[in-house]
Amino acid sequence: SNKMEGSPGRSHGKNLGASQAPIKQRVKMVEKSIADGKVELNNNKKEMQVLRSECATLEAKNKETTNEILKEILEDIANLDKDFKKLVEMDNNEVKFLQQQLFQLTQEKTKLQQSVVMLDTRVANVENDVGFE
Repeated sequence: SNKMEGSPGRSHGKNLGASQAPIKQRVKMVEKSIADGKVELNNNKKEMQVLRSECATLEAKNKETTNEILKEILEDIANLDKDFKKLVEMDNNEVKFLQQQLFQLTQEKTKLQQSVVMLDTRVANVENDVGFE
């Protein structure tokens, strides 16, 4: 009687254990998958933070470089503008100088022409006085 009572219980327990084993295994596999997924998710979050940080760093460097280049270009433009204004001023001064020289030379030419006319008149008078024709 004890044998019969124990036997069905054991066989029933074995069957119950056998049917539960795959479920426990599946639960463990699902739990492992979840744990692996969490690890992967955290790794992805860390990688995303690193990439965001790198992106921000590159953006800042890019902005800095752009500002430096812009500053250099603006300085170059300002220098070219100064040089151009100096050249224009030098050209204007040279033009004024040449105009003054032209004016002086014109006056000298006029005086020389007047002197030539006067000398021609004197020569003609002297020739008349001397009788030279």
